[in-house]
Amino acid sequence: MPIRERTIEFHQVLKTDGTVHSHQWIVLPPTCAPGLSVEDIMARYLAFLRFCTLGLVNPERNFDGISLRFLGLPLIRLCLPVVTRNETATHADLYINGGLLVQRDSCSRGQFRFSIISTAEQIRIEIRLSDYCPLLLGSHTPTRFRKWLYHITQASIHKVVTIRFLASLCSDLTGIKPPLNVVKNSLADAEDI
Repeated sequence: MPIRERTIEFHQVLKTDGTVHSHQWIVLPPTCAPGLSVEDIMARYLAFLRFCTLGLVNPERNFDGISLRFLGLPLIRLCLPVVTRNETATHADLYINGGLLVQRDSCSRGQFRFSIISTAEQIRIEIRLSDYCPLLLGSHTPTRFRKWLYHITQASIHKVVTIRFLASLCSDLTGIKPPLNVVKNSLADAEDI
């Protein structure tokens, strides 16, 4: 696939169980990132999050996890990454375990995953947030107003930061800044948010 055809794909939905699922990915040539690891992608993403928010959201790592902090307050707390590998994929899973932006009855629910999926023809880099229960939605059956509020705030910020991160990563790894298409996909049995 020539560089001029790079595409970032994503979907961001509210599932029928009231959880948020957000997934963004880009496919790159296998030669552009021979030594890239999911730990590197995760570290780059957290640094990019700090940069994009002008330091207002500050990821802090300590002995038991990573906190995404806003003015010192823990917005989302994540467990330390659990890295798994097989022949074609490597994943770093950070499980959500609390924070001000998480529904209290669902503090131990949700996962933030960084993945590299490799074949001889391509490298697919993915960032996925799944089974997340945002406080702004209020419950597993949110009102239309709460969905709208979540959409224009937290969901939009997450989507923009993640897509810009993947575009920046593509530029860093390929050495050029290609035009990128951003393509939205939908999931069955889920509402776009």
